[in-house]
Amino acid sequence: MPEAGFDPLTAVHYHETDPGVRWTKDTAPVIEFNSLNPANGVLTPNVVALAGGGFRMYYTGFAPATTRNDHLGHILSAYSPDGSAWRHDDGVRIDVHGHHAAQRTLCPDVVPIPGGCHRMYYEARSPDAPTVILSATSTDGLDWVLEDGVRIGDDEWSYGSPRCVYFPTDRGLVCRLYFHHYSFPLASGLDAQNHIVSAASRDGLNFEIELGVRISQETDRETYAVYAPEVVRLGDGSFRMFYAAWAEDIDGGIFTAVSNDGIEWTKSPEPLLDLDVELDCRMVSEPCVIELPDGRCRMFYEARDSARRARILSATSG
Repeated sequence: MPEAGFDPLTAVHYHETDPGVRWTKDTAPVIEFNSLNPANGVLTPNVVALAGGGFRMYYTGFAPATTRNDHLGHILSAYSPDGSAWRHDDGVRIDVHGHHAAQRTLCPDVVPIPGGCHRMYYEARSPDAPTVILSATSTDGLDWVLEDGVRIGDDEWSYGSPRCVYFPTDRGLVCRLYFHHYSFPLASGLDAQNHIVSAASRDGLNFEIELGVRISQETDRETYAVYAPEVVRLGDGSFRMFYAAWAEDIDGGIFTAVSNDGIEWTKSPEPLLDLDVELDCRMVSEPCVIELPDGRCRMFYEARDSARRARILSATSG
């Protein structure tokens, strides 16, 4: 049984009302590009509401003191009292490490777990190897302890961009992880099987990949991949997913789908956010959605401008 005061169904990725399909891009960047690596320095935002108020964003970047040239980024964080203005936290949350994450740590998803702690699921990358999903825990959201083992991974496919949602079942509480499933080496085309799939776990550590595909490659906007699922449980018990789709000639775009059970999804055909302003004309990807204090929602996403400099931008619902 969940502990007193911890409601897993509303503790993370929950919105009482549907954020919907109408979004207006905000004009100011959220996190600016990093001069250490302008094209790949600021990516993959994940924003969580803090128990004491305010928000913390976890994202992939380069810490100011980074001097190593043998990796492509690590997980950093920033704080905001209102979801608008952000202040960088000192230090690195999850650095490159070990066999599976020797080159990059990215795509964090932070969720509360019983006992007052948090768990981060993240994608880990090493040269010439499939990507895997690993995890770490923290009591304060800043200092993280790596957990042993691989949450999702094998020698045949690459896995990443995880998002965790809790589900009640007749066998107790289940943690469902949504994530991308990529061919390795990465291939393109609608037959590449670069889909969004899911896995379930009773303890948050040992996962079994579920049958079927949650979001499949099907259209001319998905010829490279579908990935980066942001799954939101709604107040009526249904679900909305925001996800990115990549075509061989279009670098991204954010789309949406809905579901009654979290397993079978119905896509909307048109993108919610496309590559259409200077700051994001070369890439739109990796959505993350929060509820603002005024009742609106804000979507954070990674983007590249015409010079291919990577930033985190935002859009607001309504």
